[in-house]
Amino acid sequence: MLPTGNRIQISVLVAARNEEKNIERCLQSLHELNFPKENIEIIVGDDDSDDQTNQLVSSFIYDKPQFRSIKITSQVAGLKGKANVLAQLAHAAKGEYFFYCDADIVVQPIWISEMLAHFKANTGIVIGVTRMKHVHLLADLLSMEWLFALTATRFFSLFKIPITGMGNNMAVTRDAYFAIGGYEKIGFSIVEDYTLFMGIVKQGYDFQMAYKPEVISISEPMNTFPELLRQRKRWMHGVMDSYWLTRLSLFVSSLIVPILLLVSIWFPINVLSSMVQYYALVTGISLTAVFMLKQYDLWKAALLFWFYMISIGVIMLINYYLPSKTIWKGREY
Repeated sequence: MLPTGNRIQISVLVAARNEEKNIERCLQSLHELNFPKENIEIIVGDDDSDDQTNQLVSSFIYDKPQFRSIKITSQVAGLKGKANVLAQLAHAAKGEYFFYCDADIVVQPIWISEMLAHFKANTGIVIGVTRMKHVHLLADLLSMEWLFALTATRFFSLFKIPITGMGNNMAVTRDAYFAIGGYEKIGFSIVEDYTLFMGIVKQGYDFQMAYKPEVISISEPMNTFPELLRQRKRWMHGVMDSYWLTRLSLFVSSLIVPILLLVSIWFPINVLSSMVQYYALVTGISLTAVFMLKQYDLWKAALLFWFYMISIGVIMLINYYLPSKTIWKGREY
């Protein structure tokens, strides 16, 4: 049942830096949320953007009282980047639940109510599902990558094994957030969503995954290979800090061909047959995700995903171990 009265129940927190190309689409989708406007606030934290982001936000929200904009120009507790923005937005928020989405995300009108339904008595955090906008093959393969990973995350969540969070589609209770001391206590991480997720789980809160079409949000894809490398450099920090099973799966999936070749030296296995079986497994999971989440436009990408996965895995490993800075949103970390 939707809330009534003038009590703020939901605070949607959006960190934005140099998002002039995307921010209006995000704000429009949040404005169209099917949730009582007197019970929701949407707070945009502009992370000292040097483009037109702040002006566009101000223009969009001037006649929409459920929106607020905060210009973030200072750091708290040694935090940087997105973690610093979200830490300050949390203290400004009034809601009992904090909902997170990125500034390049478009949410569905029923996003709030569908995510809320997954909160039980001891649930501290709920993870949603995100895919890329359908614009080209690379975007579809990136969508499959996310859906494949989230399908695996969903599987392990059934056994209460925490894998990771998704900061572009996630909700936490206010109590859980402040019980762990917020980002100030967690400390700086370039993968702030993963550290928040694990902090809440380690505090003893339950976690849920909303694995359903109704909560799927749409992200803007990386359109160039250099952009993709910069994003994956950041993501790899989260993978390497995550649950051992996540790290192991990355290494195995990325290095499956040389692993099979080495194993065949000592054991009588048919490498080609093993690779075909692995392709069938990965493709089967991919198609399962496509049909369970009703993302039927991705069926071709599902058939090609195995080839992409073993390629991007090797690239991510090499890129991660190269001695270079992690650059994100124009900043070095």
